[in-house]
Amino acid sequence: MSREYLEDWEREVVSFIERYHAVGGVAPGDSEILDYVNDFCDVEEELTEDGLEALKNDFLFQESMRVRGIIINEGSVNKNLTPRQMAAVAAMLNLIDKRSDEKKLRDLGIHTEEWATWMLNDKFAAYVNGRTEKMIMNSTGEAHMGLLKGVRAGNLQAVRLHYELTGRYNPDQDAALNVRVILGRVLEVIQKHVKDPNVLNSLGADLMQVGIEASSQQTQVGPKVIKQLEV
Repeated sequence: MSREYLEDWEREVVSFIERYHAVGGVAPGDSEILDYVNDFCDVEEELTEDGLEALKNDFLFQESMRVRGIIINEGSVNKNLTPRQMAAVAAMLNLIDKRSDEKKLRDLGIHTEEWATWMLNDKFAAYVNGRTEKMIMNSTGEAHMGLLKGVRAGNLQAVRLHYELTGRYNPDQDAALNVRVILGRVLEVIQKHVKDPNVLNSLGADLMQVGIEASSQQTQVGPKVIKQLEV
């Protein structure tokens, strides 16, 4: 039968991980958790690596981490990075944190020159790039919220984009109408100087074909642009 509560020392571990994560933005490593438990927690027997692994796989423990938004294994995502580097990446990529990049690093005791040097390391840069790529892939909701805020604020560009995406407005249709109007005016000018009906008919047919081709090209381009915006 599954249990309903964590033991006292397990709750202490949860609190330790939460405090650690709040300071550095990353969960402590296994060795740091083991040291904390065996030095400060009231446990009957010394916690081993196997015991810690069992705790990390415990449903109640995992739920405790989930509701706090903590990925307990984040510290081992890339064994080539130090906890200090992981904390720096977590802070720098936290867009909700309004501190400047320099202050984020300074609060962690990291110089901007040190961060710049880390970015020259292929493995470190690959990790940062991977994190940012994932953020971009998962940011569609942010983009939609930004558009809705613009619409609510009455931003004309946001309103226009909204109408384009929802099919209520297609600027290519206006362009196609402009092409037809211009071609019509051209034909009117030609009619003033050309009196041969056969020539006029041929010119009219050719100009009509030009208008159809121009409209077709604009219609093909428009959806592609909108599709790119949706992606």
